[in-house]
Amino acid sequence: MKTRPQAAAAIGVAVAIAVLSTGCSGSSSPAGASSAEPQRGGTLTYAFNTEAQSVDPATCAIGVGMHPCQAIYGALMYYDPESREFEPGLAESFTTDDGRTWTLTLRPNLTFTDGTALDATAVAFNWDRILDPAQLSRAATVARTLRWEVVDPLTLRVVSEDVNYQLPLALTEDLAFVGSPAAIEQKGADYGSAPVGAGPFTLTSWARGTEMVLDRNPGYWDQPRPYVDRLVIKTIPADDQRFNALQAGEVDVMTVTLDKYADRAENAGMRAVRTSMLGGTGFRMSSRGVLSDRDLRTAIDKLVDNEQIMNAVYPGEPTATGFTPEDSPLHSPGSAWPARDVEGAQALVDGYRARNGGAEVELSLNVSAGSPVLTQVGELLQAQLQQVDGLRLNIEPLDGSAYAAALNSGNYDLIIASVGGAHPENLYKVFHTEGASNGAGLSEPAVDEALDITRASGNPAVVESAYKTAIEQIVSASTYRFWRHATVSLLSPDDVQGVRPAYQYWFRPELAWFR
Repeated sequence: MKTRPQAAAAIGVAVAIAVLSTGCSGSSSPAGASSAEPQRGGTLTYAFNTEAQSVDPATCAIGVGMHPCQAIYGALMYYDPESREFEPGLAESFTTDDGRTWTLTLRPNLTFTDGTALDATAVAFNWDRILDPAQLSRAATVARTLRWEVVDPLTLRVVSEDVNYQLPLALTEDLAFVGSPAAIEQKGADYGSAPVGAGPFTLTSWARGTEMVLDRNPGYWDQPRPYVDRLVIKTIPADDQRFNALQAGEVDVMTVTLDKYADRAENAGMRAVRTSMLGGTGFRMSSRGVLSDRDLRTAIDKLVDNEQIMNAVYPGEPTATGFTPEDSPLHSPGSAWPARDVEGAQALVDGYRARNGGAEVELSLNVSAGSPVLTQVGELLQAQLQQVDGLRLNIEPLDGSAYAAALNSGNYDLIIASVGGAHPENLYKVFHTEGASNGAGLSEPAVDEALDITRASGNPAVVESAYKTAIEQIVSASTYRFWRHATVSLLSPDDVQGVRPAYQYWFRPELAWFR
């Protein structure tokens, strides 16, 4: 919901950054670009189907938390899924000669909203805090592989245990956010409710489960950004409700994964910025407990009917026949899903039960509560899996915080979830034994070997080939299955400009403005 904007000055020029980047997808339509002069003012209201679990910089770099954290803290770097390049943020550059020793150079004269300096010591403080076991930070998996030292107020030297040419992605996600050390020490456990950053916005209020209100940071380093005076992030679980709110002018930007809403928006004269992401809409499967048995995971894989799910829930959209679409540079014949085979699945389930006492296998499927689409998908999966004797699937909806906790801890059998993001380094995070997001507990030597090569090589051709091999092995391991490739659409009225995709479901709020 907007108010009338005021005139603003011209956009500043970004500084180029020298890092190796390998991408697999990009935006399929212009990101709300306009030749007009950006305008200052107004309240921009954004809606998504669930909310952040945390805005603490040590723990918010997961899923939904990325959006409010980018608004509050900015980020050391950004990854642009359209250009497939890294861009500077709070950091002017992050460079290496050998993939192991990196130099992080900050912008000069950065300050937090409490007036203290955002310098190399502040970055080191935040990264040290990530390593504290009490923080339960998923980013610790990344931080533990690094050593850092303050060279001068604007410079950190970062040394990786191993050569890692994909390290810049960590500065856009896990290690991206820097909070005020003074505020963190002063507020203690209360800091997460009153965070202090150096980003384009400051947190004004947060009604859990309803909305978060953030106001413009007048001291933001990249003036005249942000252009809007206020950012409101609303939680509206159902796609129809969000779209109705968009049409009614109660929402200015919404995220959706269904093509039909993007089509409706464009037919109504709105903007739809569509961006292809890694992976797709489907479920991750645990590799722990009963599902540590590969035959049982394979049986489930053989029971999933992608065509039925797509025809019932996503009519008219293409069905994913494998991990990568055919036009992806990472596509290979070995990335196709196994053929549906109920008889073969029954034999595998029977074999598992014979080896393990004969009891029925009972599994749960976690879905995000309040989404009619996910509920329908869950019911279809339940019916598909229960076509064999001895296998039962229970659907367990979880609210936003419980869902995030289950996904991050790995406390699930099957959970509706994507890989996340557009950069293929996310494959390492989700599927490598040491991956920061490997809640499923997958540990496949062939997957690890291929993903290790993607980090160790500075040769783009070698890296691309290794990603293809990794994907083939991930498919073979039956650990992740989806029925539609991930395309995220940001919908907005025509007068909302500068909606530029970032990460997975989000946009850069400091770039948006009203015409």
